[in-house]
Amino acid sequence: MATVASSREDPPISAKLPQSRGLRIVWIVAFGSLAVSFPLYSYLAFHSSVDRSLIADAMVVQVTVAYFLGIFAAFLPIPSLRTWTRSQRLQAVALPFVICSYTTHLTWEIGWLILHKAIAGARDAAWAYPWWNYIDGGDLRYLHAEPNFLMIEVLSVINGCVGITGLVLLFRSKFTDYRGTLLVMSTAVTHTVLTWYYYGTEIIAGFPSADTDSFMGLGVRFIALNGPWLIAPWLVLAWGYTMLKKQFTAPAPTFELPQP
Repeated sequence: MATVASSREDPPISAKLPQSRGLRIVWIVAFGSLAVSFPLYSYLAFHSSVDRSLIADAMVVQVTVAYFLGIFAAFLPIPSLRTWTRSQRLQAVALPFVICSYTTHLTWEIGWLILHKAIAGARDAAWAYPWWNYIDGGDLRYLHAEPNFLMIEVLSVINGCVGITGLVLLFRSKFTDYRGTLLVMSTAVTHTVLTWYYYGTEIIAGFPSADTDSFMGLGVRFIALNGPWLIAPWLVLAWGYTMLKKQFTAPAPTFELPQP
């Protein structure tokens, strides 16, 4: 008896996902709020009478919500996503996460690595506020740059470079190049290790750089803000596994010889 393929069957390899207006709106709101947060709170810090610690708390809440909302938006019960397959939703989580992560590594983190000494002495300089906002909130690791913490940031920047290379290979090949998938998956492993090291060294040392008496300092800035880097790398690995299965089982291209 003939069988009919299910509409929920995974589609062939493709960088394009089905259209979802609702998902696009969530992405625009979430990642758009990230883009405007630095100039907005920098302006408030230097042109308002609001205490800088309160401004830092407001920004970390906004950024944390934006990260979770933007990265995991494809798991929300958005009506236009009802027909999406599991692998499509997974891809719509994995790609925003790695793009957001690599962008952070190669902008905010590399900027701190290059300028951390100047930043430490520039509390009242507007150019340094994107980093001082974090310090104002109580995370003193970005003020007192210890060698082990510097190395975490160095490895994060290297990880971003590796990941960007992987994404270039994937997009250039229309997601058929397994080398790009493997590079992106490797960055997920590094994300997991570095994030646990970030948490573990602070916990073992007795929280010397985090305010354990403050819900904002411990609960939001230390735990929740870095939460996506504990969860999403595993989803990247799951997505990469499904991609590799498709890439290695895809039929090889055929070539026709010209007729004489």
